[in-house]
Amino acid sequence: MPLNDRKSYSSVVSPSMVSGIVIAFSGGLRAAGVPVSTGETIDAVAALAAVDTSRRDVVRAALRAALLKSDTHDAVFDRLFDLQFPAPRAERRAPEPGRTDGSRPSGAENLRDELAEALRQGDDDSVAGALEEAVDRWAGINDETAGSERHHLQRVLRRLDLGQVLHQLMRGSLDRSELERQLDNAEAHAQLEEVLRLLEQLVRARLHDAGAGVQQEAHRPRAGELQDLPIMYAAPDELAALRAAVRPLARRIATQLGRRRRRGRGHLDMRRTIRDSMSSGGVPLTPRMRRRHPSKPDLVVLCDVSGSVAQFAPFTLSLLHVLHEEFRRVRSWVFIDGIVEVTDLLQAAPGVVDAHHLLGRRGLVVADGRSDYERAFAEFLRRWPDAVTGKTTVLVIGDARNHDRMPALAETKELNRLGRRLYWFNPEPRFEWDTGDSLLSLYAAHATRAFEVSTLHQLGDAVTEIAR
Repeated sequence: MPLNDRKSYSSVVSPSMVSGIVIAFSGGLRAAGVPVSTGETIDAVAALAAVDTSRRDVVRAALRAALLKSDTHDAVFDRLFDLQFPAPRAERRAPEPGRTDGSRPSGAENLRDELAEALRQGDDDSVAGALEEAVDRWAGINDETAGSERHHLQRVLRRLDLGQVLHQLMRGSLDRSELERQLDNAEAHAQLEEVLRLLEQLVRARLHDAGAGVQQEAHRPRAGELQDLPIMYAAPDELAALRAAVRPLARRIATQLGRRRRRGRGHLDMRRTIRDSMSSGGVPLTPRMRRRHPSKPDLVVLCDVSGSVAQFAPFTLSLLHVLHEEFRRVRSWVFIDGIVEVTDLLQAAPGVVDAHHLLGRRGLVVADGRSDYERAFAEFLRRWPDAVTGKTTVLVIGDARNHDRMPALAETKELNRLGRRLYWFNPEPRFEWDTGDSLLSLYAAHATRAFEVSTLHQLGDAVTEIAR
């Protein structure tokens, strides 16, 4: 049974299908680093033949008992099981009764606790009250340094830290079933999206009350704010300002890299030091250093341009090609469920390339138009087998969301083996990693390092790190 053609989990599984499904599942575990032998795969087939396959929990327990030797691989097993045996849709869990405690704690941590508790209890009034207090405390709308709407919103989000709120909402889910945890996860993210929408409305209303001068300023992002502006959620006027900031950012990175290379003096050269000391009676007055000659790596970029990532991708690709002198060679590919090389397009672009030019490349979409890392990476390895060598740094740019497809773990592992290093740039905030259909941690196990690059500031720091 082809993995990409699988349907939702069904109780109707013929004996001839069982072995194929188990073999594919065992292969996925091996690609993720879990040791599974042929004998254990045979045991798993026999186990499924002996249990009620209409019960998903029984199938999970049978496969776990047959294939896992240690509970250290439970997380990988659960993730892959949910991919190959997706659970049926279920009703969302109803909110719990409203809270009775009307107290209002103070401080950032206490306000986060209050917000999380109000969300957990479904108390809309308390949620609104907590958000109003957060805006009053931290937005800084009446300060002399008042700026754009995005600027004030980011001030609140940095102090409120929705990532911590998410962790509090998910606390206590470990003792629940897998289905209940998935529903809790989806509900928590829906609640945080609503919180973000309410915060935007509150900040906009406060700016309107503060006067038209501040409101007009909201349409002109200032240079100091651009570095912390989330690229994936930027408005059209903010995107224009971000495009203009790419080349200054590239110059700053190039200066940092040049300073770092000049600063490295290397190790003591004993032979030259001793030879030079002969003129001073054998006293080494001037130590001689062996200079380092840092090599510039080749860079191969594989960039997801599906969905919301399409807005982020042109910034990273253009920045890397502006910095081409810091690498020996830069080649770039973009993919959705097909993959095409765009090195020539980026080299000819005077600035940040238009996303429509990337998406218009023939061969980028070959099936349903949803990102398919496994298909794209396999096609890359097949069509360009000599692109990655021992001198190559491989950079993958994407949100690592699989859309219910099998992940490209074996292909990512092979890219890491062939190249010098493999880095992963994820434009999503870190608190969204490994939520929903995100498989970032599975990919990160085969990468040198994974970076959050949702802003220009983070993107610049990450590029500086990999250009070594």
